[in-house]
Amino acid sequence: MKKFIAIVCALTLSCSIFASCGKKKSDDKDSKTSKTGDSVTTEDETSSKAEEDPAEHTRTKAFYDSLNDKKFKLTMVTSSDMYEDSTTTVEMNGDNYHVDMVEGEMHYEIFVIDGVMYSLNHNYKTYYKDENPNEMYLNVEPGMYTMGIESDYVFVSSETTDDGMICEKYYGPDMFTGLVATSDEDENATIFKYYYNNDSTRPEKIEYSTHDMFQTTKITEFSFEDITIEVPELKGWIDGNDADAAVDDYSVADDTVTEEIAE
Repeated sequence: MKKFIAIVCALTLSCSIFASCGKKKSDDKDSKTSKTGDSVTTEDETSSKAEEDPAEHTRTKAFYDSLNDKKFKLTMVTSSDMYEDSTTTVEMNGDNYHVDMVEGEMHYEIFVIDGVMYSLNHNYKTYYKDENPNEMYLNVEPGMYTMGIESDYVFVSSETTDDGMICEKYYGPDMFTGLVATSDEDENATIFKYYYNNDSTRPEKIEYSTHDMFQTTKITEFSFEDITIEVPELKGWIDGNDADAAVDDYSVADDTVTEEIAE
């Protein structure tokens, strides 16, 4: 069980490690109005605020802020120069959520429902139920599994690419040292680039590079949905908790026999 949970944790880390935020640089000079509460703000005023704190007025921040209600479904496909391609689907409904991960031939699922965690290993048709999961799996922020924004990421730039996309670039903490780079030449540079079509508020792809590794993630499906999170019927599956208990009992019995023989 410990080995399986460690693998699942590694896979979930591979989802969260892409977390980043970005910046929007608007080329639209037309003055438009938007109403928030009882006040009306012109786009010129919004632009002025963005200049004061660019990272607070970005497409990336706006997109991930929209996930805060925790009612959505999102699918990501990742390709890497070091790992097999993977597909991750995240469904959230409040603090209940479901993460489905396929990497190469490996297929895992995590469900957290009313504070109880279920881990499914499709390769071995084995499941584990944890009624007291680690706190990191409870009341999670959407960004933990969907490449969300973290407070210690540093905005670098927003540019329009040659093919007309908006690229928002950030530095994130190094996975080993926790340090944030100050330039691309820094050996610990962990770089995130969010790409948007000019008329889109959802990232089309995210490029991630660190320690000579490069990955590209594309969001292939996204919707706001009121989803019911429930564990599927596990008829024919192995209850890993019972299997672990059986192994532990066997180990104790084996030790007892060994001691008796020795005496």
